[in-house]
Amino acid sequence: MKALKPVAALLAACFGLAPMCAEAQISVRDFVVTGGVSSEGYQGNLPSVAIAVQDSTEFASAVVGEFSLRGDLLATNGERGRATLAFDGGLRQFSARGFELRDYSPREWSGTLDLGYNHSFGESAVVGARARLRGRQVEDRPPMPLFLQPGYRAASGGLRGEFQEDGGRRWDVDVHGEWWDFLAPAFAPQIRLLDRRSAGVEVGLRPGWEVGGDFRFHLGGQLSRYPEQETFDPENPNRRDRTFHGGGSWTWSGPFLAQVAAEGRINRSNSLRPEYDSGTLRGLISASVPWDVAVTGYVALTAKRYRFPSEFARLIPGEEANSASQAFLSFNRGLARNLDGTFRLGWTRAETEIGGQYYQRFGASFMLNYRPGF
Repeated sequence: MKALKPVAALLAACFGLAPMCAEAQISVRDFVVTGGVSSEGYQGNLPSVAIAVQDSTEFASAVVGEFSLRGDLLATNGERGRATLAFDGGLRQFSARGFELRDYSPREWSGTLDLGYNHSFGESAVVGARARLRGRQVEDRPPMPLFLQPGYRAASGGLRGEFQEDGGRRWDVDVHGEWWDFLAPAFAPQIRLLDRRSAGVEVGLRPGWEVGGDFRFHLGGQLSRYPEQETFDPENPNRRDRTFHGGGSWTWSGPFLAQVAAEGRINRSNSLRPEYDSGTLRGLISASVPWDVAVTGYVALTAKRYRFPSEFARLIPGEEANSASQAFLSFNRGLARNLDGTFRLGWTRAETEIGGQYYQRFGASFMLNYRPGF
């Protein structure tokens, strides 16, 4: 564990916790090496703002190899707080078929680094801070319908507080900001139109009802600025969005885990093109079945409506996950000491970076997860 002391020192420097570092207890909560392969199909002959080559097709397929590393470190010092460092990085290599002019072999590199610190004040309050760095690089990005989000560099940070009242009610407040820059190759400078800066706040309430499960309700808002998108209004030249969201969730944990959530979202802008209303319903269930197999099923259904029809493209920031409908079914089982395998079937219907245009992805994957256990 002495080798992890420099990591604790980095955490302490980032959050001004150097006095705590000398006495901190360092532990590895998780370290996983993942490798696997998947077979995927893509449907939807759509244009893409980020691809200059006109080589789209109705249906494409791909075999994908994947390798990744992720880890989670924890530094604690008695009752005074805890600092965390988590990382996740990997490589996906595609071998795609079905396009008209040539076959594509896109390669996707991605990585995430998370820093966090939480401090408890008795049983009634917790205050925390977090920072995140993310990045993605895509080589040989193919046309539709095999949609890969453009490469980007992103940073975000936030403050969060949780406070418990008499009677069991628990409030949480989260304030956050994000910075995204998309990487535009020379042949597709229009990807820069997706760059954005945003800041938001969310307030949540767990009412502490004495019924089965845990309920949480939330309301929030976000302001976003797109420095590269023009509104063609001299008095208000750059696009600015105001997004409001609210919803609730119910989680129950017992012989199995179940969760149901619903959320509504409203986006308003000084540019009429991206204004929309949307709603999402999510459900998850996870349980253990015979032969030591853990089964997890998840579904998310989203409906979205743009307020103003347009004959030209409505650009949105990247993959726009808020607009995706997804479903998957996974089976996980331990295969040997520190080794488990996951077989997964999945389906996605998501919006491209052209608003109102959707593609579908469906496929199967098998992954091996190895935990060294140090």
